[in-house]
This record gives sequence, structure tokens and C-alpha cells, in this order.
Amino acid sequence: MDTAAIKKEVEEVPPKEEAEKKEKKNRPRLILALLLVILLLIGGYVYYFFFGGSSKSLTAAATAGNQVPVNMQKMSLEPIVVNLADPGLRRYLRSKITLEYSDPRLTTELNDKLYRIRDTIISVLRSKKTDDLQNEDALKRELLTAINSQLIAGQVRGLYFEEFIIQ
Repeated sequence: MDTAAIKKEVEEVPPKEEAEKKEKKNRPRLILALLLVILLLIGGYVYYFFFGGSSKSLTAAATAGNQVPVNMQKMSLEPIVVNLADPGLRRYLRSKITLEYSDPRLTTELNDKLYRIRDTIISVLRSKKTDDLQNEDALKRELLTAINSQLIAGQVRGLYFEEFIIQ
């Protein structure tokens, strides 16, 4: 072999120093790519945990599994008809209400105090104007508070309108 050919072969093979420089140059890119992948995985997990549909149902199922099942009782009241407090207008409200509670002992107290509970409901509803009845949730909370103030043995947990007619 000729010395020129040997010299050419030596020049084509990069020295170890050049190979190490190329590796060092590519390391930051590799580290950034790995960090980006890790951040995407963490972001996906956080999104799934907080906003995913199945995680909420799993949480609800786990919570329900830890609690003792409650046998809810209900009492439907006779329909109530009241005049509304609209000035200058003759407006009537007809409503049928069902109360929901968990303590079976409360049934006796509700039956004993039914006249008081109906009077309380009538008083609250009679004081309302038509515009006040637009916010159903606020009305339910107000009625529940008024009814529960009459009770000693327990508390009514839910109040449902089966009929709600304004005329």
C-alpha cells in the first residue's frame, strides 16, 4: 500500500475526540426529549384523574362502598294552595310536596306535627311573590330550614315538588 492511501484511511476514520464531542452535543437534546415525554405522561395522568369520567365514578363507588346503605323514608303531603304576595295581582300557587328523611323514628314526629309543618310551608309560600319562585333551589332550602326548625327527633334531608302550578 501506498502512504497516500494509508493517510487517506486515517483521515476518514474520525478520532475518538470528535465522536465524544458529537455525543456530548446530542445529550441535551436527548435529556429534553425525555423530560418532555415525562411531563406529557404526568399531564395526562393529572387530566385523567381530575377531569376523566371514570375516575369520578370510581371515587363515588369507593365512597358509597365505605358508607352503610341508608334506607330513605318519604312522606307525601296533601296538595297546598296559597295566595302569592304579588301586589295588585291575584296569583295562586298549588304545590304537592314530598319530604325525604332517613330516620324511621321521624315518621311518628312528622305525623304528630303535620299541622305545624303544613302551617310552616303555607306561611313561607304565602310570603313569596311570583319572581321569588323562579329560584327553586333557594325555595327548597328555605322550606327545609323552616320544617327542620319544628323537628326534634331528626332532620328532613330532601324536599321535592311533585306539583308546582302558579295561576
